[in-house]
Amino acid sequence: MNIEFLISKVIDLFTNNPLFLEAFGYLGTTLVVISMMMSSVTKLRIVNMSGSVISAIYAAICGTWPIVVMNVCLFVINGAQLIRGAKAKRAEKRANNSIS
Repeated sequence: MNIEFLISKVIDLFTNNPLFLEAFGYLGTTLVVISMMMSSVTKLRIVNMSGSVISAIYAAICGTWPIVVMNVCLFVINGAQLIRGAKAKRAEKRANNSIS
């Protein structure tokens, strides 16, 4: 099964079911909002990235390109911060192990 076929089927699903499309958009928005209430920064970023992907897909289907750009930027920023945090955590762990 090629990716173009799969994408066209997903787009058909959304365009033929406006209620499903709207619910998908609300899911993305809900995930982004919920992420802002999390105390764990790592969980916040992961949930926010999930919401950003869903919101970007929804916005692309609706043709609202500025919203797509914003969500892609949020995804990249959150991903970069997750990587940076993981590297810092590994460096701290190595430093603590070398002290012992």
